Amino acid sequence: MKLFKEAEGLSNDLQAAYDYYKAYSPQTAQRFLVAYEAAERTLVNHPQICRPRRHGWRQMVIRRYPNYSIFYKELPGCWLLGGIVSTTSDPDAIQALLLIREVTQGSRET
Repeated sequence: MKLFKEAEGLSNDLQAAYDYYKAYSPQTAQRFLVAYEAAERTLVNHPQICRPRRHGWRQMVIRRYPNYSIFYKELPGCWLLGGIVSTTSDPDAIQALLLIREVTQGSRET
């Protein structure tokens, strides 16, 4: 079984999503964090759960918080958690962000 690695910037993504929901209330932010952790556990246990999309990235919408999704991709040596990104963002901007993180991860492994 391949390990999961976090792309550089993933923790910043999580903080931004948390802050977004914290603007509604601290309780909403905490519930979002619990939902994110559950989604991440599901991915680690069942990485094939989401189908690959164009360019090979998979997207898991965070349950009850559809404004954010976890984007991840299978690489030769690992599964890369590429980002926690707002689904209201421009698709081209999301793809550009993920590509940068994928290339950065690849350069760190060589």
